[in-house]
Amino acid sequence: MSREKRKVLIPNSWDGISIQMYQDFKKISTKKLKEEEFNLQVLSVICGLDKDMVKQMEIPSINKVLKTLKFLDKEMPNTEELVKKVEWNGKMYGFIPNLSEITMGEYIDIEEHCKNAEDNLHKIMSVLYRPIVKETDRRYSIEPYVPSKELEDEFLDFPILPSMSALSFFFHLGKKLQNSLHKYLKRETEKLKKEV
Repeated sequence: MSREKRKVLIPNSWDGISIQMYQDFKKISTKKLKEEEFNLQVLSVICGLDKDMVKQMEIPSINKVLKTLKFLDKEMPNTEELVKKVEWNGKMYGFIPNLSEITMGEYIDIEEHCKNAEDNLHKIMSVLYRPIVKETDRRYSIEPYVPSKELEDEFLDFPILPSMSALSFFFHLGKKLQNSLHKYLKRETEKLKKEV
């Protein structure tokens, strides 16, 4: 009986990981699995193979693939700097260029999706990143926001690194705003004390 040969795309860094792969990998990582079952599930979600196919693979091939996937054991690269533009599916996507001009629909959807950010990461990214329609040396504009379930599902294949950079951006922005608010309130309190 001959084995079916199939070409498999094996990511060798975090650059090759999509939101869906990341979400599935995180779920597997939280389970208490035996090493063999864990490896089987990782190969399945990261390489897009069903479990029966993985079971048909030869041990040396499995070990070779697992060695390539060792980067998953390490921290994700630093994502503090916002990735503003991403080439994905043959198009350039841009992060919302001016957050002060965000629409009410964008704001409401982001706010709702952030209630469960890890599971809704693809939905959040479908709001924040959209195809660039016009670009100059320093500026770009993106398609208007039109929410759809199909678009959200497409973003399951969006790369994880720009996604994490966007989350990191909002986290650091929140901390900066909190610090600024604290300094402002302190100054205002001092002014009031002087007046009294």
